[in-house]
Amino acid sequence: MRRVNQYLSRLLLLTLVLAGCSAQPAAVDDQKEELPTPVQVETVTEGSVGVAAGLTGTLVPEKEVQVAPKISGKIQSLRVELGQTVKQGDVLFTLDQQDLQNAVKQAEAAYNLALANFKQNDVNTAQGLEQAKNSLTQAEQALADAKRNEQRMQQLFSQGAISQQQYEQAQSALTNAQTAYNNAKTAYETAQRQASVAVSQASVEQARVSLENAREQLANATVTAPISGVVSAVSGSVGEIASPQMPVVVLVKTDPLLVKVNVSEQEITKLSPGSKVTVFLPALNKQLAASVTAISPVMDQQVKGYPVEISIPNPTGELKADMVAKVQLSDGTENKNSLVISRSAVFEESGKRYVYIVQGDTAKRVEVTTGAESSDRIEIVSGLKKGDQVVVKGQAMLKDGSKVKIQQQGD
Repeated sequence: MRRVNQYLSRLLLLTLVLAGCSAQPAAVDDQKEELPTPVQVETVTEGSVGVAAGLTGTLVPEKEVQVAPKISGKIQSLRVELGQTVKQGDVLFTLDQQDLQNAVKQAEAAYNLALANFKQNDVNTAQGLEQAKNSLTQAEQALADAKRNEQRMQQLFSQGAISQQQYEQAQSALTNAQTAYNNAKTAYETAQRQASVAVSQASVEQARVSLENAREQLANATVTAPISGVVSAVSGSVGEIASPQMPVVVLVKTDPLLVKVNVSEQEITKLSPGSKVTVFLPALNKQLAASVTAISPVMDQQVKGYPVEISIPNPTGELKADMVAKVQLSDGTENKNSLVISRSAVFEESGKRYVYIVQGDTAKRVEVTTGAESSDRIEIVSGLKKGDQVVVKGQAMLKDGSKVKIQQQGD
């Protein structure tokens, strides 16, 4: 009996030991570190928050030019690529010039021929006019001689010194001289009119215009940049047929960039060209100063707002077209030296406002006092300092002291 009891005691002890060993991994699991929560953050900066409503738009280039050739032709060379910076007058692409060069040679030959004909006709006209003038002078002199002779023969006939036949011969000579004079005068006047009409000169002018057109067509085969800017699209390639209806290269001017927004009739009265506004770019987490450059005097009836253009300097090219831009209109009530953050960073609990700040790899919950706010930005009166990193996305999964892993926006 004693042996049985000893056996049972040992079996119970062994069972307890085994149970303790099997529980050991659970204790180890409890000691494992928690996984960090992915979050996105932004830095607390100084800025301004107006009480006017915010507006959302996108960045657009100040200029955009779609470049197409003036003539149709096969693309011979393409000198630019996407993203390349060009200056006004730089060659973008060229078309095949063989047929155009032949057309210029043909036009040059036609012009030279017309010019030679004109010079020859001019010489002939001058000679004809001179001959007609000499003939008229001779006819005029012969007519004068015939008149004097007729008068003399008339006196002699009245005196009976000559016969009737001799007198009639003198009269006939006068008539013939008068006819010859009239014919010479008509010929001279005709030569003068021919010299003034200059039909061959019109042919020369026509050939000259045709030559200029051919040279212009040849020049159009080399397409240059109409503005300085950046190549935003290249839709052609060497060997393709280009035409005036299909742009081959698109150029944009991105310094400055524009934000186009529609402003309500309540807000439009506060703006004028040159008015200062604040633009926040979520993609870059940047707040920039900008100015109004143009205001439409007519409301867009579709959106019930007045189109407004805002200019943002972009000398480094950091800003890109089509980035979302949040515009805050200035109404004169903002504090330009206040701390501002995104509204998405602030949350409420029990009537108080909090944010999470990141210190190292840990999130710390901080109570804040807020001031002026807009649709996307909010002023921090107390609780934060410039340079603090606040969580703007992912805070719903956090608690005070949670481990975090910072992700870039867009990840």
